[in-house]
Amino acid sequence: MKLLVYILNIIVMFLIILIVLLIKKINYISKTIDEVVQGNFNQRIRLQNHIKPLNTLCIKINSLIMKMQKIFKKSKVNEDSIKKMISNISHDLRTPLTSMLGYIELVLNDNTLSEEEKKEYIKIVYNKGNHLYSLMEEFFQVSKLDSKDVNFEIKKINVSEIIRQNIISFFNELKKRNMEPQINIPEEDIYAFGDEKAVNRILSNLINNSLKYGSEGTLIGVNLTYDKNNVFISIWDNGAGIPKEEIDYVFDRLYTVEKSRKLNLKSSGLGLSIAKKLVESLGGTISVSSTPYEKTAFTFTLPIN
Repeated sequence: MKLLVYILNIIVMFLIILIVLLIKKINYISKTIDEVVQGNFNQRIRLQNHIKPLNTLCIKINSLIMKMQKIFKKSKVNEDSIKKMISNISHDLRTPLTSMLGYIELVLNDNTLSEEEKKEYIKIVYNKGNHLYSLMEEFFQVSKLDSKDVNFEIKKINVSEIIRQNIISFFNELKKRNMEPQINIPEEDIYAFGDEKAVNRILSNLINNSLKYGSEGTLIGVNLTYDKNNVFISIWDNGAGIPKEEIDYVFDRLYTVEKSRKLNLKSSGLGLSIAKKLVESLGGTISVSSTPYEKTAFTFTLPIN
């Protein structure tokens, strides 16, 4: 009987110790969760308890904290991006407007200007007005694509001919920048399904991008290949290229805005963003690869069937 009482006492003591440890662990978990609720997503619950169900619970809580941390970071980035985008749009619109108003004021109030000077200033205002219109058009295009308020006329199109026409339209600009075009397309015409206006816009935006950011090089090229499912159109140049750590952000409108500003280029920074949205709307994909001063290529696909 004494032995039984002794064993029961040991069991009771063991249970009391276990309960105390469990309470301590639960309090620790509760405290950690409180810190997470307060916004400290770097907290993690240490796994020290040998009770398997409790350890499993801790692992799941840690996993949940990690997911919450990712969501928080993403929402913070999105919030900062929206604020930055509004600031950038404001800057992009205000800069040409301020310049235009300055020239108009000169023409109206400076009586010492000759007729020739007035004409020159009016021409500058006209060019800046066109630039402003282009900016507004790009913002409008992005807005429509974001809201999916664009109707595409999908039909069989001659991709080879569209490429040729685009290269011809940029010929004078290429000549002015001393860039040599290298066209590599099959002799037979290649067809795919898409919207002709959209494909023209994609090509125009990508060629414009190469002209602006690849101008330190001497070559700009267009390659056209295909397989049984898709055509592949690649626009490339041998300019300064894109740093490896930044390549994931090239289709982010904010990235291009900042880069265009850094290089003092007249660009809304929306060209690549629009190109990506258009390609995806047509059922294609777009990617970029870059080896600085060797080859930076933007490649997009269009479905054949």
